[in-house]
Formats: sequence, C-alpha cells, structure tokens
Amino acid sequence: MQEDRSDLMVFIDLGFVLLVGFLILTETTPRNNVALPGEPEEQETVPEDPPTVLNLHFDGLGKFLIEDGEATVCEATGINEMLQCMEGLIQSLPRAVFVLVPEGERATVQQLVSILDLCRVRDWTCTVRN
Repeated sequence: MQEDRSDLMVFIDLGFVLLVGFLILTETTPRNNVALPGEPEEQETVPEDPPTVLNLHFDGLGKFLIEDGEATVCEATGINEMLQCMEGLIQSLPRAVFVLVPEGERATVQQLVSILDLCRVRDWTCTVRN
C-alpha cells in the first residue's frame, strides 16, 4: 500500500512539472482586444501633435516680443498690439502655449498677472517660466 502512494506522488509531481512548463512556454498576453458582451468597444485614439510653445517676453516699458525658441514671431510696443499678435497666432496655431517671461528689473508682478488674466478671459493657454 505504501508503494501505491509513492507512485501516485510521482505522477502528481510529474503533472505539476508539466503544467508549470506549459505555463512558462505559453504566451499568456492577449494579441487582440475583444470586446466582451455588454462592454462598449474602445475607440482607437489618434495621437495629437504636441502643442507649439511660444515665449512671450515683456518688460516694464510696454515692449513685447513673442518667439518660438528659434526666431522672433512678433514684436509689439503696446498691450493692444500684443493681443492682436497673440490672436493671429492662436488662429494659425490653435494648440499654442504661451510662456510668459518677464525681462529686466522693470517688469512687475502686476503686468504678469494682467497678462495671465487676459489669457484666461480669452481661453488661451498661458504659463509662467520657472
């Protein structure tokens, strides 16, 4: 009777080893996502283009310069000219992000806050350089 149990244990061990080997060799990751009944099908997302980053330099004298990191895009000598320039850029680059860069010692916090308020009112994306 003792020998019958050891033979049974050998078969159980052999079956376990074969099961583990099968699991190791079998690819378990699904190749296709199949929608199960009752689940909405996933829509494939198209990757969007990254936003265009434009630096908006300003000083306390009312001079504004917008550049894209390589070249000057627009220069303005007043807030109205700057807004017109930004409006034109938003028309051509809808995903534009303006990075506000105060220049010199005369640029004030109030100017920065005012420009941020204008961006918020017009629903433009503006941020401040760290």
